[in-house]
Amino acid sequence: MDVVRRTRSRHGRSPRSDIRGIAAIGAGGRNLAFADIAKDVVNYLCDVQPSLMHDIQVEMTLLPSSERADGVPRRWTALRAERRVILYRLPIERGAKLHRNDDWHRRNNIETVVIEAIADVIDIDPYELAPNRYFPHA
Repeated sequence: MDVVRRTRSRHGRSPRSDIRGIAAIGAGGRNLAFADIAKDVVNYLCDVQPSLMHDIQVEMTLLPSSERADGVPRRWTALRAERRVILYRLPIERGAKLHRNDDWHRRNNIETVVIEAIADVIDIDPYELAPNRYFPHA
């Protein structure tokens, strides 16, 4: 006996949304793009500053668990004792005040924040960490 599975709803239409839920829609799209840019910057920093970057850990997540005391969302958490940085994608992307909303400016914003976060952990000026790649107001 063959069982025929139907891919349409009882009204004859195809499903309107992904049955796995909203979190699965486009999984990897923005998260993957953000992670790729952040990894590129970390790899660059490892190439130009190997002695400073040898034991730095960089993690990425969507949102911080809490805001700062002044109510401003955190873009990263710097754990100096552990030499670890946690980047928060949504505050980094949504908190950007770009004068031009294009791919280069969005990428530059992410690169700038990653460099600032790593510089915060190392306790060094971002210009010293990445002199040819840190452009905070581009």
